[in-house]
Amino acid sequence: MFEKRLVVSGKVVRLRPYTEARAVYLREVNEEIRKYISKNPEQTIDDVPRKQRAEWWKRKAEVLWECDEDLPISFFESLDFEQSLLKDTEDFFTTRKLYL
Repeated sequence: MFEKRLVVSGKVVRLRPYTEARAVYLREVNEEIRKYISKNPEQTIDDVPRKQRAEWWKRKAEVLWECDEDLPISFFESLDFEQSLLKDTEDFFTTRKLYL
């Protein structure tokens, strides 16, 4: 089995393969983020409450990653959460979306 692993903030996660169902859920999360931004255009990313950002990150991670242990919301709320790795895996996931 082909498997990609990544260490994020000290936790080993495995990247889940692209599926259309996962893509739909990821788009729903991204649409929720877009709606929030459009309703709060004056806010920067730093103005968005950390708990809200952590909830979005956790939901994305649930689509993109598998982990042998539950990653609690506190993992995503931490100032040490390596959110750039979540972005990298989201980019990787979306570039794998079509194969014929």
